Amino acid sequence: MMDKPIYLTDELIVGKGRDRICYEHPHDSSLCIKVSISNDKQSKREVSYFNFLNKTNTNLSKISVFRGKVKTNKGLGYTFDLIRDHDKKISKTLRQCLELQEFSIEWIQPQLNELKNYLIANKICVRDISPSNISCERTLNGVNLFIIDGVSNSNINPLTIRLQSLVNTSIDKAWKGLERKLARIERALMSNNE
Repeated sequence: MMDKPIYLTDELIVGKGRDRICYEHPHDSSLCIKVSISNDKQSKREVSYFNFLNKTNTNLSKISVFRGKVKTNKGLGYTFDLIRDHDKKISKTLRQCLELQEFSIEWIQPQLNELKNYLIANKICVRDISPSNISCERTLNGVNLFIIDGVSNSNINPLTIRLQSLVNTSIDKAWKGLERKLARIERALMSNNE
């Protein structure tokens, strides 16, 4: 950790969740800094899980990876990869892309299937897979999806992250939640377009 706190301003806010605010790192365009709103429970759980994934040499190619802690003027910050498009703009979330009608759920479905298969193949648990926690990186060849939040063991049972059948059950449960949220977005868009 650096001695002088990193100064974060509202202009640097990339997103806000229930538990944390995410800021663009003012000195490193490849990183974001997540600062807890009330307590660090979610961040600590994620750090612990990333330590486990790193020890097991897990393929983290579709995940915004934890890169370390930093001091900020807003309190302790946790740095993660910041996903950017080929033009260096910060990638939009799946929710933003769908609500702006940049593409349809049907169009992005093959990439969603690929993301789910990646999580299963690499035994990666995600606590909450939501359209706001998936980033859509625009490349010259299309769109890549990344999980940008909620990567942690959602269960107090430590075997959940070690046994493939329990990992699959955890991912399936989280994925059903994602599908429900996507269906809600689709219904809202259809009623807006009528």
